[in-house]
Amino acid sequence: MKKFITVLSCALLVVLLALTMAGCDASGGIKRAYEKAGYTVEVTSSKGNEWLESNLTEEQKKDLDKYAIIVCKKTTESATIIKFPSAGAIKEVLGEDGYDKAVESGLINGNCYLLLPLGLNIPKIIDIFKNA
Repeated sequence: MKKFITVLSCALLVVLLALTMAGCDASGGIKRAYEKAGYTVEVTSSKGNEWLESNLTEEQKKDLDKYAIIVCKKTTESATIIKFPSAGAIKEVLGEDGYDKAVESGLINGNCYLLLPLGLNIPKIIDIFKNA
């Protein structure tokens, strides 16, 4: 019985850890929120993104394939979102103060950073991002 409880506890711990790690990536919810709002969503490689490449260290650039660019477009509105490997990576790039200001402004959601909201209704674009 003791062995069964130990095995069951380990299995539950593994499942809990897997769910926790899967919950760190906010990009799926963000994509769905923009699609629900009528935006066309395209996920592209991070290679060639000037902002990202100019703000990453050489060490971070080695793992550029862990980043992604999510572009959401709707007639006169668009949003460019950078998916980082983790929320900690955003802090490293923006710095503590920049990160805190971005969180206050609603430009951070999990491991995603809203880089360029463009259009006539920027508060709506930010609101979709924050509430995703």
